[in-house]
Amino acid sequence: MDSAAGRFRHPPPGRARCGARGLRAHPGRPGPSGRLAGSLRVTWRVVLIACLALVVALGIRWLMPTDRSATPPISMPDTQFDYTLSDYSARFRDAEDRVELTLSGPRLEHVWAERVARLQAPEFHIEPEDADWRGSSDTGRVLRDDEMLVLEGNVTLVHRAERGEIRVQTERLRYDRRARTITSDTPVAITQAESRLQSGGLRIELDKNLLELTDGVQGELDPAVAGSAGPDADAGGAGDSS
Repeated sequence: MDSAAGRFRHPPPGRARCGARGLRAHPGRPGPSGRLAGSLRVTWRVVLIACLALVVALGIRWLMPTDRSATPPISMPDTQFDYTLSDYSARFRDAEDRVELTLSGPRLEHVWAERVARLQAPEFHIEPEDADWRGSSDTGRVLRDDEMLVLEGNVTLVHRAERGEIRVQTERLRYDRRARTITSDTPVAITQAESRLQSGGLRIELDKNLLELTDGVQGELDPAVAGSAGPDADAGGAGDSS
């Protein structure tokens, strides 16, 4: 402003008014930092909206009725190959998840085509929490389809009783997990305390706690042991007893 003439004086062209520009504020025209913050806020809003939409879509899909009966049941796959185990230990459980058989030994060979597991020098324990029969043999076989354990060669079967340990020795023994029986069709020798018995066969019914000798039973039976607790002995078949 020209104080003498009372008029405003315009600055000459080409001269920048740096001071005025530095002091002015333009709330409607954000600078670079303002534009970046605004774009970040918009991006997070978009992401949040997209996530909410995805959650809603998944919830609606889950609530919609579907034909779940067509889904096939999941089952454990069968091992369709041969394998060998060294220093193995295995447990077999019944339908109530109780241990009904344990096996251990230096070697197990599984033959898938025969569905048979061949055992070398197995040690076994039949129903450790109930009947409690244990022993060993030279060889053995687990027949998977029949749920049967077959023991062969120097088979020893032991059961703890109140009046003394019952020891059974034979060449072949079968444990049927379904029937819950232990049987032998080869000559059997049984000892308990002073009792000595021999027979051509053996049958143990685990449900009845009954031990039955068959086919030519003979030997010596201690009267004190005959009335002891443990499996009830039944000497059946023809033969001599002294």
